[in-house]
Amino acid sequence: MNLKTTEKTALVDCELILYRNAAKAEKEGTSLRSLVEMTELSIAEVVRGCMASDYYLLVSGRNNFRKTLYPDYKAGRPPKPELYSKLCDAIRDLNPRRWLFHDQLEADDLLGIMATNGRIKNPIICSIDKDMLGVPAWHYNWNKDDFPGYVSQEEADYNWLVQLLKGDPTDNIEGMKGIGGVKAKKLADEYVKFVGIHETEPTKAAKYIYEKEGFSLDAFKKCMFTVSIWRNPMPSALLENELIIEIVKTIPSLNQT
Repeated sequence: MNLKTTEKTALVDCELILYRNAAKAEKEGTSLRSLVEMTELSIAEVVRGCMASDYYLLVSGRNNFRKTLYPDYKAGRPPKPELYSKLCDAIRDLNPRRWLFHDQLEADDLLGIMATNGRIKNPIICSIDKDMLGVPAWHYNWNKDDFPGYVSQEEADYNWLVQLLKGDPTDNIEGMKGIGGVKAKKLADEYVKFVGIHETEPTKAAKYIYEKEGFSLDAFKKCMFTVSIWRNPMPSALLENELIIEIVKTIPSLNQT
């Protein structure tokens, strides 16, 4: 893909922008009208920054399947800023064609699905969330990137494996308790050195490492079902869960037929 001349589609993690701007407005006493204008400008800057000709705004649904499976998921997080809901409604009304959500999925899952289902013209994942680097695609971090960069399948699988090992404390998911990023990378590197990242799904590699290091399979499953960002094709291990199977049926581009 030629970054300057190829027509590209920005897949924007709008939830991050909405939260940041709503929090800033609450702190500074900004009016809703000014907040909406500021947010529209923020979106335009992201689209322009990755040189896209079209874009979609992705947000999370209200009935997050992860909280259905594990009620303690993201427990302890503060409530959203007071103006968040009104800002969300205003931006949705201004961008009806581009506003996308699924009631049971998070924005991250929609980003992963749309970036890998082959239905979007030259998609670019626009997010500052490092967890998205577990998806093989073009990526643009508006806080630090001058241009989009490509994450290969091998790189994405490695990043995902590390995430499966260390969990995500910000979401109240321990993974291998006591194992941080450095140790998780060391364990992943040892596995890749002797087996190779393409020899098995990251979920199967993580399961092997959990067992080898003496961690429970319950801890592995909780981490896998919560930190894994959805993509096409869906990993077979995720399709062992009945709730996930039912949700996948509602998304034609993920049907395993």
